[in-house]
Amino acid sequence: MRPLSRVLIVSLFLVSVVPIRAEDQSTPERDAHRLKMRQVAESFQISVKEEAVAAKLAAEPLFRYTDATRRLHESALWLWGTKGRPVAVMAIEFYPKQPKNTPWLFEIVSLSAERIRAKHTTDLDWLAEKPGVAFRDLPDAGVPADRPTLRLAQMRQLMRRFTANETAVIEGRIELRPMANALHRYDDATLKVIDGAIFAFANGTNPEVFVLLEAQSVAGGPPTWKYSLAQMTGGSVAVSVDGNEVWSCKEADPPAVRPSYVNGWLRLE
Repeated sequence: MRPLSRVLIVSLFLVSVVPIRAEDQSTPERDAHRLKMRQVAESFQISVKEEAVAAKLAAEPLFRYTDATRRLHESALWLWGTKGRPVAVMAIEFYPKQPKNTPWLFEIVSLSAERIRAKHTTDLDWLAEKPGVAFRDLPDAGVPADRPTLRLAQMRQLMRRFTANETAVIEGRIELRPMANALHRYDDATLKVIDGAIFAFANGTNPEVFVLLEAQSVAGGPPTWKYSLAQMTGGSVAVSVDGNEVWSCKEADPPAVRPSYVNGWLRLE
């Protein structure tokens, strides 16, 4: 998730995927690394409505990945908010080539309709400038189906209309790969969400952009498909629908603060 312009490029992706392969089976070293990654995630506090409501960290990581092009050891996405639409997604990444006291990089992106606050035991105290989602109508998307399995098929078809790219100073424009499966599925009656899913565009399997697709109920009419976009990278990225650019964000090389996204290196003893 660090922009490629900041690091040495190598030609091979080395990624971990789910389900776990034989070479990814439990070892003492891997178990210790994953435990430390969990401890780092748990050292954060995220709340909504300016600390009025604390969000809960999900028990297991949302997704594990590595990225050899960025000298990135096994890392993970973590979900904050266990009911309905998530409050935020956090990446905890490990860079063994960093100085010994700063090998961990964090990224937090808000998916909340409210402003969120993130704190850490070091010096992080970040209050988002604005909500993390801004849903838009998806033209010519049709009416959401009645059954969850059919809606998921619709979502996958709708995702084919999206493309995303990342721009790096040295490499130029990089086309990001749509990940085949949704990272997370949810519904949220309080937000009138009949069905929702988080999809991602990735560099290898390193998620860089999130696409939230939701079937939302509408007063006095049939439900409708809407989408919102979120950055999960320090790079400059853009998203198009049907070939027309609809969203972009500038480079955010760590440490960086954006209206609904923050990243930085953790100084741990």
